[in-house]
Amino acid sequence: MAWTKCHLNTVALSLILSLEAVATVNFSIPANALNTRTNSVSRPERQYLPLQWQTVQFSSQTGTRLNSQSIGMTWNNFQPPEQGVPGRREGGGTRGSNCPSSTTALIPKSTMGRTLSPKPTFFYYVPVAVDKKVEFELADEKDKTIYKKSFHMVTSRAGIVNVSLAKDSTSPVLEVGKNYHWYFSIKCNPQNSQEDVLVSGWINRTALAPSLKTELERSSGHDRLSIFTQQGIWYEYLATLAQLRLSSPSDAHLALQWSEMLSSVELGTISQAPLVPTNLNFEKPK
Repeated sequence: MAWTKCHLNTVALSLILSLEAVATVNFSIPANALNTRTNSVSRPERQYLPLQWQTVQFSSQTGTRLNSQSIGMTWNNFQPPEQGVPGRREGGGTRGSNCPSSTTALIPKSTMGRTLSPKPTFFYYVPVAVDKKVEFELADEKDKTIYKKSFHMVTSRAGIVNVSLAKDSTSPVLEVGKNYHWYFSIKCNPQNSQEDVLVSGWINRTALAPSLKTELERSSGHDRLSIFTQQGIWYEYLATLAQLRLSSPSDAHLALQWSEMLSSVELGTISQAPLVPTNLNFEKPK
């Protein structure tokens, strides 16, 4: 019995040494290979906007035109703050015949967009003509209201409307590097806020590097679109392209750009909606 146990131990030891030799020959990886991106294994992380955002280049190194998928990756790459309230770019429900059944905010799928403007312009699609009281609210990351304004919106037909904070002298100036949560609601029933048609989203004001800022100031509208795309500046891209389309409504290339841009953030179903002049009458604070 003792011999058998000793023999078994010898056999087991030989087997272990053989397996180690095989592993050494077939599965060894050079130390420098472990540090390469291809072989690294890490948990994928969500990208959140830091308070001090660095300029990021999204342009193709070959200089070729970005396709819709590439553009979509640019716009949808930015995510709302982890601790913030989720955005909602489509709102609706069962309403009365004199109120829109839905509203869509023209923002990326992530609901986060970047801006250069201290008082940016926001765009919304409304499927019917509007003659209603509307409310716009701006809050910080902790959802503390820093601005709330009611106004009367009047449009002649269904389409894409806009709300510009620059039209209200009392609106706050967005600070560079900070995230803000905005809310846009159409008041279908002033006595019952539960019937509001509400959408919301996030916005971060960023600053360009001095060289890019100078280049932007010297550029025309079309050239500015390229810079906004490269830097992921959603709100200025949208506002600039909208203005170009209004100035040249028969320009097929601009119409295609508009359609591709909205399709890249999965809003292709409203890409053919017209840009509608918007009359806003801001209510004076009481």
